Amino acid sequence: MKRSSIPSILLMLSLGAALLVADDVGAILLPSQDKGVADQVAMAAPRPWKCCDVTICTRSIPPTCSCQDVVDNCAPTCEDCNGYVHPPRRVCLDRYTGDPGPRCTGAGTGGN
Repeated sequence: MKRSSIPSILLMLSLGAALLVADDVGAILLPSQDKGVADQVAMAAPRPWKCCDVTICTRSIPPTCSCQDVVDNCAPTCEDCNGYVHPPRRVCLDRYTGDPGPRCTGAGTGGN
């Protein structure tokens, strides 16, 4: 039985054409390499707390977190500082989408 080399030649030609088209279109980028995503990350609001011992986060990606540390005064970046939880102490009720950040030194001291 004689084997034809035409399918192999057609396959090589189609791969060559695909490479030429790919060069015109550009490289495939990962989401972390996409310029639009980088701009969105740069425009994201800063975390409303420097550190937090008691974080509550959703299981979404990226997570949405809140810091439940009870403190004397909320951080200046906190927009919703609630003093009704443990008067005269306060809890920042702001929510942040992304990494909740580092834990405060000395568990339970609060660093909101």
